[in-house]
Amino acid sequence: MKSDVSNIQLKQKGKVSYAEYALLAICLIVANKVCTLPSVLAGVAGSKSVWSVMILTATECGVLFFATQTAKRGGILALDLQKEIKLPVIFLFLLFFAMKLTAFSREIGTYYALSLFENVPVLPMTVLLILACVLLARTGYATLGRMLEIFVWLFLFVFLFAVIFTRTEGDLFNALAIFSPDVTGMGMGVYRALGWFGDTAIIAFLDLRGDESLPPPTPEEAEKSKKARGRILFAALTFSSLLLILFYALFTAVYGNAAKMTDYAFIKLSAFKANTDELGSADWPVIILWAILSTHYLALLFLSAKECLSALKHSAGIEKGKEVLSYLLLSVTAVLFSLFFLDEEREYEHFMTQWMPVASILSGALTVAVGNYALYRNKKEVKDEESK
Repeated sequence: MKSDVSNIQLKQKGKVSYAEYALLAICLIVANKVCTLPSVLAGVAGSKSVWSVMILTATECGVLFFATQTAKRGGILALDLQKEIKLPVIFLFLLFFAMKLTAFSREIGTYYALSLFENVPVLPMTVLLILACVLLARTGYATLGRMLEIFVWLFLFVFLFAVIFTRTEGDLFNALAIFSPDVTGMGMGVYRALGWFGDTAIIAFLDLRGDESLPPPTPEEAEKSKKARGRILFAALTFSSLLLILFYALFTAVYGNAAKMTDYAFIKLSAFKANTDELGSADWPVIILWAILSTHYLALLFLSAKECLSALKHSAGIEKGKEVLSYLLLSVTAVLFSLFFLDEEREYEHFMTQWMPVASILSGALTVAVGNYALYRNKKEVKDEESK
């Protein structure tokens, strides 16, 4: 599953193969959408939360296309943008990643502390989670992608296990409400859920150029490689989209138009109760899979934020120091902001539904704009080569 970049990934940590890129894209699309978001959407869109998620997932896939175009030119940091444009763009992405880090380290740490391990103190659990994610982030994008390759088998196992052994109290008549013509709340659901989307901007920081020291491929090899990359991307987007849509359809079948669902979706989806691993419940395999994805997701946020911070430091003439200081700064900021401003559930929900949607819209717009510039540069280079 490796491309010709596998022999240089350890030297240039931004380089990834297309298989690793696809798995990282799946992680970014799926990881943070299945824990607290169902509760938020249910209170706004009811059974139309499925449609809200479909619209947002389609938009996310569109943003992924433009992020991929940037990655094909070596990523945002390698793009030949003017300094007056590039630095503000990198700074805005840094703010976006920092906001995401703060919010989701709090969300994931709180779930671990209060639900999975039954009332463990939240702060120590969040600090341990952040430490683990920083250690992962320091290994680079390629290593994160390779680790996801190791767990591909678990994706299939969890899907089959859930289909065979899940026990729910779902009613298919509740799911039929998805197709009613009443779309009340769907638009507001799209806006309020935006804070959980926009993560595919991270793909724009990858390097998909391959090993440039190798001779250029023949036209036949290039065409074959293009088709293979297309199949990989199609499989990744299809799997991610169907997984999210089926998850929310199941949630609607169980709870219908409930105005308020549980804070953490995993607790109510089947017979699972805290620290019970009976065979009749699909929760443990699902939670294990989610824990892997969410840890990688936070590591990707840390790594991308660190790359932005390092680029800004370099532009300011600051000599390259130990990268651990950048991780320390990001970690302390995330913990302190979460502790003082997102401590209550109401504060967290307000932050995610009022502030994060604006940040996600801005991030998506920047990703699309930079991706369009990358497309323009590609076309210009092709025309220049043809003219020669």
